[in-house]
Amino acid sequence: MASDAHQSVIRGAPTLSDIRAAAKRITPYVRRTPMISCAPVQSHREIAASLWLRLECLQVVGSFKPRGAINKLFSLPDRSSVRRLITASGGNHGLGVAYAATVANVPSTIYVPTTTPAAKIKKLKRWNADVIVSGDSWDDSNRLALDAA
Repeated sequence: MASDAHQSVIRGAPTLSDIRAAAKRITPYVRRTPMISCAPVQSHREIAASLWLRLECLQVVGSFKPRGAINKLFSLPDRSSVRRLITASGGNHGLGVAYAATVANVPSTIYVPTTTPAAKIKKLKRWNADVIVSGDSWDDSNRLALDAA
C-alpha cells in the first residue's frame, strides 16, 4: 500500500494526514466556528438526512477564505523568503490573503476589478493591504496580479 503522501499525489485529493496537518497549521489563526442544525429540513418526513451549517460568516474576515490562505502560506518550505503576498480577488479571497499577510507580518497587494464593492475595498485596506483597483473583470485584475508577482 502506498503512503499517504504518495496517495495524495496520485489522486490529487488531500489525505486525512494532510487535513490534520493543515488543521494544526491554521488553528492558532482562525476561529472555531459553530455548526447549527437546519431544523426545518431535519423535521421534514420525506427527507432522511440532516443538514448542518458551519457559520464561517463569524470568521475573522467574514468567510472561510483565511483557512486556505494561511494554510498555503504556512506550508511553504521557506516562508521566511516571502516578501509580499499578491493576489487578484473580487473581495473575500483578498480578505483571506490580507489577513494571512497580517498574521505572517508581510505586506500584501490585492488587485480587484472596478466592480468590487467599496465596502470590500475598505475592509481590505483595514487589513493593511495595498489595493489596486483595475480592470473590468477578475480576469483583468488577475493578469495584472500575475504580472506584478
